[in-house]
Amino acid sequence: MIRKALLAFALLSAPLALSGCGFTPVYAQKGLPGELASIDVITTESRTGYFLRQNLVSGFNTLEGQKRYRLSIRLEEKRYDIGIGVNDIAVRSEISTTVEYSLIETATRKVLTKSTFVDTTTYDANAQSPYAGVAAQKDGQQRAATAIGERIRSELVLFFHEKKAAPAA
Repeated sequence: MIRKALLAFALLSAPLALSGCGFTPVYAQKGLPGELASIDVITTESRTGYFLRQNLVSGFNTLEGQKRYRLSIRLEEKRYDIGIGVNDIAVRSEISTTVEYSLIETATRKVLTKSTFVDTTTYDANAQSPYAGVAAQKDGQQRAATAIGERIRSELVLFFHEKKAAPAA
């Protein structure tokens, strides 16, 4: 009985302790959804670029009309066979995508932040039919786009969070 009371007290007092130390969740920041919604996303024309753009536009809840920022993303995709079967046919393939992005303020054309990173995704290439191989590759590109989009979105959220937290110059 006492254990349950102590556990209930600890669970109820945890939010008070967190708010007392100044902890603020990143997504609780006022204005952050508006900043993300005013980003125009431009990607490399490729299948992965298409999936990435759809992922980011959906995640940002991008609005129609004039955009305050432009997110320019360049993708360089390479495919490697990493698993070779006993019959000398690839059974596993890897997509290595080099991502370079920059967030630009459209009014001043000033680069606010930029980054470069590499994302790696693998897929099963042991296709019994040509269609299965194409479908597996497409699935790998979708998963790569999702991972790249989540990383870019996280980095931009942190950028806007730090921008708001910094004192005005």
